[in-house]
Amino acid sequence: MTSIKYKVHALKRWILTQNPNIDAIDARYSGKVATVLMLVFGVATAFGITPTTSDRSVPLVPVIEDITQNVVVPTPTPGSYVQQDQVRSGDTLAALLFRLGVSDQPALDFISTDPKARVIYQRMAPGKPIRVERDANGSLLSLRFPDKENGTLVVARTSDGFNASVVQIGALHRVIQASGTVQSSFFAAADSAGIPDSVSHQMTQLFSTDLDFHNDLRAGDTFSVVYESAQNDFDQLVPGRILAAEFVNKGSVFRRVYYAGTEGGDYYTPDGHGSHSSFLRSPIEFSRVTSGFTAARFHPILKTWRAHKGIDLAAPSGTPIVSVANATVTFAGWRNGYGNMIELHHANGIDTVYGHLSAFANGLHSGEKIRQGDVIGFVGMTGWATGPHLHYEFKINGVQHDPLGPEVPRYASTDLTGHARGHFLTATAPLLQQLDAVRGTALARFE
Repeated sequence: MTSIKYKVHALKRWILTQNPNIDAIDARYSGKVATVLMLVFGVATAFGITPTTSDRSVPLVPVIEDITQNVVVPTPTPGSYVQQDQVRSGDTLAALLFRLGVSDQPALDFISTDPKARVIYQRMAPGKPIRVERDANGSLLSLRFPDKENGTLVVARTSDGFNASVVQIGALHRVIQASGTVQSSFFAAADSAGIPDSVSHQMTQLFSTDLDFHNDLRAGDTFSVVYESAQNDFDQLVPGRILAAEFVNKGSVFRRVYYAGTEGGDYYTPDGHGSHSSFLRSPIEFSRVTSGFTAARFHPILKTWRAHKGIDLAAPSGTPIVSVANATVTFAGWRNGYGNMIELHHANGIDTVYGHLSAFANGLHSGEKIRQGDVIGFVGMTGWATGPHLHYEFKINGVQHDPLGPEVPRYASTDLTGHARGHFLTATAPLLQQLDAVRGTALARFE
């Protein structure tokens, strides 16, 4: 029957297309003629092919379709399913979980109220990975979400409901090498070399005694690094600790290597000298000196010539300020032209002063013990200041000295000697060989 209709349709089309200039009236007339021929031809053809002698019957199977909905309901499959996705711009947690096949309101209620789990809402930045395990009905069995850089937040279903915990990333399994050349800034060069920010910050800390990363670097300076990396629960490589690093600044070579000694791991120079400084060169990672230590400076507010018993370090408001050495807080508050000020007392009669702060570190108070590198406050322009900067003083027995001068002790950590040094040289030789290889590859690339 289908072939008959097709032939009739072809006949009608042939009639209508015989004259391309046919007008509307003729078209309607031709259409009527075609219809009549179709009826005649169709009846005759149908009559001519109707069987008269067949004794077979063709069963009719009714097809019933529900047109009120168009939802495919999958057949529940025993077991669980693990899926991974990442946060997209505009995502809510409910939308993200729904995309992963999870439909579980009790799970959402738990995450929004549990103190550990609800941090997911605060950290749902685009690109963040998430991995869920669900059953065939869409119930959440477990959820894994990055917890900063050192672990994974796990929300898991238990017999009593849900619980949340933070688990640490597994054992380190890769060693990565990288190198770069400074053109404009160290961080720009590190980004170009594919070095993660956490590793770049470690390098600035490792070489903070030898280099001021804002003022000392020059175009053409090179650096190399060997660092550990772990694979997290989302199949991502998470950078870890630096094992060896080198910075070549204006032809001077500075190196650090990690050594896991009997009393805990630490960084040393390749010949076993301790690398921890007594005092950092600067309490701000990246800054520039806008006013140095001098006996006579024209004060921008008082409009008179006065001694400047410290240095001014320009930096944007809110830039973190760190303690240059282990210390005890002796003052944290407002003091005249200093504005918000912190004074720290260190060993051997040394004190440091930090002025014009916009804010103090959370909970900082007089008498608190702090360690070198701890954040104590943030750059501002309180007190007598015409722009955001840090006023930094270094006092020995109550007398101010130039914080960048030779009076400031730089090295303090213990050197390795005897059997410990011999073991150190043997243990770190492979790392230094890797560093040599990285440097050689980098030099060959730029020659």
